[in-house]
Formats: sequence, structure tokens, C-alpha cells
Amino acid sequence: MLNRRNLLKGAAAFAGTGLLTTPAILRAQGLEEIRVMTPFSYGSSFIEMLNATSGGHWEANGVKAVMEAGRGGSQTMQQLVAGQTDFIRISSIEQMRAIEATKADLVTFSTLYQASTFHVVSLNDKPINAAEDMVGKTIGLVSVGGSTEIFLDLMLDNVGVDKASVKREVTGDSPSALDVMQAGRIDAFMCSINVVVAMREMGAPVTIWSTDKYAPMPSQGYVALRSTLTEKGDLFVRVLKGLHASVTELMTEPTGPIFVRAAKDFEIPGYDDAERLTAIVKTTAEELWLSQGKENLMRNVPELWVKGLDTLTKAKMVTNTDPALYWTNDYIEKALA
Repeated sequence: MLNRRNLLKGAAAFAGTGLLTTPAILRAQGLEEIRVMTPFSYGSSFIEMLNATSGGHWEANGVKAVMEAGRGGSQTMQQLVAGQTDFIRISSIEQMRAIEATKADLVTFSTLYQASTFHVVSLNDKPINAAEDMVGKTIGLVSVGGSTEIFLDLMLDNVGVDKASVKREVTGDSPSALDVMQAGRIDAFMCSINVVVAMREMGAPVTIWSTDKYAPMPSQGYVALRSTLTEKGDLFVRVLKGLHASVTELMTEPTGPIFVRAAKDFEIPGYDDAERLTAIVKTTAEELWLSQGKENLMRNVPELWVKGLDTLTKAKMVTNTDPALYWTNDYIEKALA
């Protein structure tokens, strides 16, 4: 759990890693450095950030991004709050809970995933079609205490179901969870869009629905401390220009070569499976990036923040009641102008 006591302990994990490039070299190149962290490894889920580097989109906007992979959302958030990185990509639910725990002034300055990446999967012949159907059942989760468990609790709270009436088992974020379910160990499982795409591709006999059915809110966005945004405003505008160019390339150009190019700079699991990665990017763009319309690509949608905060407030997970405290469109509007 993220709190003031373990904050510096988490920050110390990256001390002395030598992340910084020599300032003189950067000045000679006309680039300004910014530190970026993903919550996990350099997987396909973060291709827009990897491609911003490998595709030269950040460099074209005078940005030198120093990329680092975190070891989970909580640890990554610790690094941000402690000032060890300038911005991260994280879910709005983790941002809002971190603000509640640490009182840090964290701001989402752009949202890429407008819809939830997490889905509930069950077998067609034993469907779990609603949160009410989970009573007395065992649900597979990506991890204990992570986003999927938080969303499970939110959905149950939404329909007045006692959380204790639903058993949980960690099944990870992999198509192998389907085998666990078919073996009868679980009745349903929660997973990301990447696993959903894999199951669709294999024609799995499953029923799938998004957590947005009960807990709609912005999903994955770019988050920084407000003080850092204020201090480096122009730099963040250029960061978003580069990210927007990267996202546009991913939506309009063949994705296979983009992954191959990025794999020269980052270790990307399964980067050579062009067909699978193309399907993931296509589905992610259509169902998550553009779920609020092309005109809202990478923008924060106020209505989603209102719904998300209302959901967390009713579940007594947060006490702040003003959704405008959590986000700003100032930087993305300048980037897109």
C-alpha cells in the first residue's frame, strides 16, 4: 500500500541507477530531458511510449526521454510522488487512491485509454452476466490488491453484494486463465484487453464484458505532480506532441515494423508476432483509445471523471469530491493546437 511511511523506501530502490544523460550532450543535441516510467515491463501495452522514442517522435519535438520500467503500479507511483521520475502512465483509479493515501497533488494531463482495459470473462455454458451472479463464486484476478481486485470490489459494492461472498484466486493476466476456468477452479476471471484479443482470436467459448458496465471512469492516463507540470509546462506540451504523433502512427501505419523497430531499443516480449500485435493495437485503439470519439483522443473527458469519482466516493475509497482536482486539459490542448 502506498503511504508516506513507505514512500522513501520505494524511491530508494532506483537510487544510483545512472538514469541521467549528460546535460551538456543534451544541450548540444537541442534536446531537453524528461524521466518516464511504465508500471511494468516494456510490453505491447506501452507501445505508444516506446514508439515515441524509437520512432523519433519525442526527439522531433526536442525531447530526450529517459525510459524506465517499474515493478508494479504502487512502486511506480512511489517513484513519481518522491520525484524520482517526471511522469508515468497509470490508471485513474490508482491515481485517485494514491492522492487519498499520500495527499500528493497528482494530475492526469492526458488520458489515452478512455475505457477500461479490464474485462470479466466466463464460459458461455456457465455465464457470469452480472455482478450479482458472482455471489458464492470464485473469480480469478490478475493480482492480489491490484486494479482488478479494486474493480471487483467496486462492482460488488455498486449492486450491494457483500465482498466476502465472492472468493478470489490469482490467475494472472494471460490466456492460461481460460484453462483454469475450464478445469472448474474458478467461475470467471478478470483480465486486460490483450487477453481478450487473444481469446477472440482463438475463438474461445466465452462471455466477455467490461468493468465499465458498473464502474465507468477514465482508464490509463499520463500523470505528473502538479508542481512538475507547472515548472516544465512547455516540455510537457512537447512530450504530448510526440505521444500524439506516435499514437497516430500506430493507428495509420502497419504495426509489425513499428514493434520490430522499437524492439531494437527495448525488450518487448513477443515483438515478432506481427499478427497478434496488430490485432491488439487495432482493438485497443477502437475500443479504448477512441471510445469517446476521435475528437477526444488523448483528452480528459470531464463526464468520465465525474462518474469515476462518484463511484469511488460511494465506495468510501476517496474523500475528495471535486473531479477537477484530478485532471487538466491545458497541456494536451496546446499540444493539439
